[in-house]
Amino acid sequence: MIQGINYPWTVFQGKSNYGCDFGWNKWNSHAGVTTHIDDVRADFESMAASGYEVSRWFVFTDGRGGIEWGPNGELVGFADRFFDDMDAAVEIAGSTGVRLCLVLIDFAWLDDPLRRAALESPAFIDRVLDPFLDRYGSHDAIHSYDVINEPDWRPEWPIDSLRAFVGAVSNRIHQQSRALVTLGGGRVRNAKQWDDPVYGLDFVQVHSYPDVRYPDRDEGLFGRTAASFGLTRPLLIGECPSDPRQHPDGHLSPAYTLADYLNLAREGGYLGAWPWSFKGVDAFGSPAL
Repeated sequence: MIQGINYPWTVFQGKSNYGCDFGWNKWNSHAGVTTHIDDVRADFESMAASGYEVSRWFVFTDGRGGIEWGPNGELVGFADRFFDDMDAAVEIAGSTGVRLCLVLIDFAWLDDPLRRAALESPAFIDRVLDPFLDRYGSHDAIHSYDVINEPDWRPEWPIDSLRAFVGAVSNRIHQQSRALVTLGGGRVRNAKQWDDPVYGLDFVQVHSYPDVRYPDRDEGLFGRTAASFGLTRPLLIGECPSDPRQHPDGHLSPAYTLADYLNLAREGGYLGAWPWSFKGVDAFGSPAL
């Protein structure tokens, strides 16, 4: 069992820094790791002291930071200061012993047609992934790559396009890195989909946020073992609420605790259960450390 946690991005000057941890951003400013490196190091030292082995950290999210876009919306390459920030993140991970699960993009990336086109062409792999792997592919501080977070929430992107993109990225990572590859599946019921060999994943991942108002919206995890899914790969609970008793407005959670999720993972043969989130970036709060 892997003791992991969702970082998933820093808090900078009191605000969630979604999409801006690495490199210059679309607001022509920089709020990356190197601008508050002592805070980031303190976070990782705290994670290490709490026994966490892996921190799941979002990199390019919806494309607002870390990527340089051309005047016509084409993907050019890395934004300024990207490597400064990623170098710092990898060094901190290596020195504290909390390895990284790097989430390359978030489902919100798919909302922009031009950005979606960059995934359907060689642009992302040639101009982002390959040079990234050239620099970091052999670094032991990187435990895994999560190709895309919760593509379930953008079903309008054709499944053939999703499969082609994830499969190509997985293949390239496996060629140039010892790190594992996964995908942040947003629904438990889709676990079997991600087990398809076309994706090339090393472990399947599902996210679980039960809501008592809509018990049939997704399949539940409690009362099930990982083996009951009939997968050929290990199964990770990649996101679960840090404190299920806290919840966003209108979202009513069952009376599970984080300890219940961790026991489920341990006793049910899951690869782990990673709480969302260390920084308490939403109403689910942060785990007691």
